[in-house]
Amino acid sequence: MIGRSLTDKIRSKLKLKPSTVFIRPSNPIKNNNGFTQAQKIVGKACGLDGVSPGMTCEPIMTTVGSQDTTGPMTRDELKELACLGFTADLVMQSFCHTAAYPKPVDLITHKELPDFISQRGGVALKPGDGIIHSWLNRMLLPDTVGTGGDSHTRFPLGISFPGGSGIVAFAAAIGSMPLNVPESVLVKFTGDLLPGITLRDLVNAIPLFAIKKGLLTVEKANKKKYI
Repeated sequence: MIGRSLTDKIRSKLKLKPSTVFIRPSNPIKNNNGFTQAQKIVGKACGLDGVSPGMTCEPIMTTVGSQDTTGPMTRDELKELACLGFTADLVMQSFCHTAAYPKPVDLITHKELPDFISQRGGVALKPGDGIIHSWLNRMLLPDTVGTGGDSHTRFPLGISFPGGSGIVAFAAAIGSMPLNVPESVLVKFTGDLLPGITLRDLVNAIPLFAIKKGLLTVEKANKKKYI
């Protein structure tokens, strides 16, 4: 992936067509039922109309979020990749988990990590600036793909896939990430949005009604997760 990315950038500068030496994501088998919105968004990031469950692809990561509990590990991974500049359009580092009650090691991270991120073209929030979700939500585009440390950087706009510190570093440095496309479910809401009901309420309603219908269980044994 790294070699292909470097080759594509150089050939693009030279106004040459992409190399055919490397393996690339291929068009999925035609789906007569069409694609869900999630499959379309990921497909667009791969240069395809859509992606199918189980397909291996490498969507472009427009947004990468790094939060402070895994930020030092992501920094170490970036050093291993010899990353001197981020390829992803937006790489943001937050300190929302350790700002209120920092330990001595957190104070060191607060001092050193922002410069590391900004020197590579990223954006580092200051401790006390707030949670990374709020900041990312102001900068996201609704039809792009992103990733973030663990599940801390889920995006309500576009679509995101959580990753460990290594995946976050890889996505930031390379600008894409390997992905095995999971199953997605098409959900349609009908009716009018009542006053006071937020998008979060609608999202939370999906598992609530799935639980009521017996399609989703929360017990550890014999779990059902097909909505």
